[in-house]
Amino acid sequence: MPGASVSDEPSIGSLPTRSGMTYVAAMTAINEEDRQEFILEISRKMDAFREEHLSDEPDWDPLHAALPVKHCDGFMWMYRTEREADTIEHYKHGITRRYLHLDHGGHAYLYGDGEYVETPVGIAVEIVFADIASMGATRETAYDEAYVLEKHRTAREMGWTIIS
Repeated sequence: MPGASVSDEPSIGSLPTRSGMTYVAAMTAINEEDRQEFILEISRKMDAFREEHLSDEPDWDPLHAALPVKHCDGFMWMYRTEREADTIEHYKHGITRRYLHLDHGGHAYLYGDGEYVETPVGIAVEIVFADIASMGATRETAYDEAYVLEKHRTAREMGWTIIS
């Protein structure tokens, strides 16, 4: 906001929570024991998320089964989700920034509203690559250091500031 001083900007402590209280008021309205329990519960949830999604090595088999190898160089393995019936590997395309969710049984999933919905692999793949040509790339374009450096160089030439 032009002309605004730093003190005019809202701080996290002044923003309302869902209950209408500010975060500072919400945290000071509970006793120390409840506050410590809240912090411990958040820590437990973060640990569970890390263990479920981030503690494993990449598994490229589902991606290699779903795509020609020459189309795989644009993907990054992000994490996996263990479910009762299967394990879903999550791959993100570096150029289109879209996810391809695949299990080890050859099934693809779309994610929305907090759930995975099985969809034909061909449709999931088309969604990931839908507008790649408009980005100056093809399905075979590798998302590697050379690509990223060129993207940053082009952005700087256009006057953008790159933070990395």
